[in-house]
Formats: sequence, structure tokens, C-alpha cells
Amino acid sequence: MRTPTEPIGLQVINTAQLVSSALDGALTSAGGSLGMWRVLVAASGKDHRHGAQPMLPETLGISAAMLSDEVRRLEVTGLVVRKPDAHVSHGPSLEVTEAGRALFHSLLRVVIAFDTRLRTGLGADDIDVFSSTLTRLRSNAASRERS
Repeated sequence: MRTPTEPIGLQVINTAQLVSSALDGALTSAGGSLGMWRVLVAASGKDHRHGAQPMLPETLGISAAMLSDEVRRLEVTGLVVRKPDAHVSHGPSLEVTEAGRALFHSLLRVVIAFDTRLRTGLGADDIDVFSSTLTRLRSNAASRERS
């Protein structure tokens, strides 16, 4: 008989917070931050899951105010510029500057190394099962509570 464990939602939250904090620390050591990385990835078009830029807050899982603050910081430091977008009524799009691209590539090396660290001891089958499990958890969390 199995011993009761911590609720799976709490396990996921605690693990996500630990991984997020560790990745942010690694990115900070390289001159960036997790917030910078997320905006640079989305603005550079390297993550096609994010789609149109006006949807960035929702797709990045952050509030519009947090996104605005992060974009403003990146803009002040010359890493992105806002460009009017005639095709989008929600506002300007972001363009990554040459300095932003350089930082992106520097941070990308950190992210790859961090991902390699996370995968230590996990085989391809483990990763497939884990990815499938995360997909199922997202689906279960998004569905309405069943009566």
C-alpha cells in the first residue's frame, strides 16, 4: 500500500518555483534574468508557441504590468525597441536590437547548460513520460471541475 504523498499540485508548484529560481540565478550570473530571457525569446520569434506579440502576457504567464515593466527595462538598456505595427490594433510590437540579440545568444548558452543539468540521469523515455504528464496536468488544470 502506498503512503499518502504531498498533493501533486503542491509538488508541481514547489518544483516549478525551485527550477525557476535556479534558472533565474544562472541567468542573473550571466547578466540577464528570467524576465529578460522570456521577453527576448518571445520578441525574437524563437518560440513559435507565443504567436502574436500582443498576447505576450498571457502566453508568458505574467501580468501585463509585469511585462510592461520588463519591456521598459529592456528598452531603456537598449535591448529592444517598440515599433508601431499597422497590422495589430493592440499596440506596438517589439524588435530585438543588436545588443539584445547578443544578450539572447549569451543567455541561450546558459539556458542550454541549465537544461542539460536538469536532464541529468533522465533518459529519452523519462523525458517523454514527463512531458506527457505535464501536458496531462495542464489539460486537467484547464478543464472545468467535474461534478
